[in-house]
Amino acid sequence: MRSRFLILCFLLCSPLKAQSLAIRAGSLIDPATGAVAKNQIILIEGGNRILPTFAEQLSMKATRRLEKLGVKVLTGTKVDKVDEQGVIAGGKRILSATVLWTAGVAASPVVKTLGVPTDRAGRVSVDPFLMVPAASGVFVVGDVSVLSQGGRPLPGVAQVAIQQGRYAGRVISRRLKGKAPRRPFSYFNKGTMAVVGKNFAVLERGRIRTSGFMTWLVWAFIHVMFLPQLQNRLRVQRQWFWSYWTGQRSSRLIDEAPRGQ
Repeated sequence: MRSRFLILCFLLCSPLKAQSLAIRAGSLIDPATGAVAKNQIILIEGGNRILPTFAEQLSMKATRRLEKLGVKVLTGTKVDKVDEQGVIAGGKRILSATVLWTAGVAASPVVKTLGVPTDRAGRVSVDPFLMVPAASGVFVVGDVSVLSQGGRPLPGVAQVAIQQGRYAGRVISRRLKGKAPRRPFSYFNKGTMAVVGKNFAVLERGRIRTSGFMTWLVWAFIHVMFLPQLQNRLRVQRQWFWSYWTGQRSSRLIDEAPRGQ
């Protein structure tokens, strides 16, 4: 029986955290063998599949990729309790000395000062113009707001927050000039990507659905190109090359002169 000190449990619920979880799971793979060595990694997902915001075929590919690396994926399993011995999930005890909670957190408590109803996560429902119906003139954007589009709630990711922030700025500018908003907010989905360990990623944009090594290269290129300043791009490229070929993480030290000099 494997010691509980060698068992790592990742608790999944939020689809937004599944991407970062997959990256961490992939980082625990032994680079020499390409699989989990002594440790056992268990992913516990409350839904019926991981990465539920992606098409089902991409979710299944991500699951198979993790299982190929030696990760045990438990879907449709609710976590009942977390204690010093591990977790109780689906009525069964899983011994683990390391439990990582990646199921998300509550929204910023500042929204409670509005005195309007919120959901279980503390988010506020907004109208198509990103305003709070019960609080005139108040705009709420980002992952503290709830807005559905096409019958599905918008994800709390940076793309949505950036577009909402720009839209709210334009609406406020028009209101100051005594003008009404031209049209409701409409989110333009530029595509969604998720990395699943090393050399594997999934991408979905409209009808385009790809996965594998080439998709992983596209992900790396896009992330580097969207970094501000050339020096940041070059530094990240060097760090990634070092990590890719050596399996080691680089360190960044900030040299500070002693006080009084």
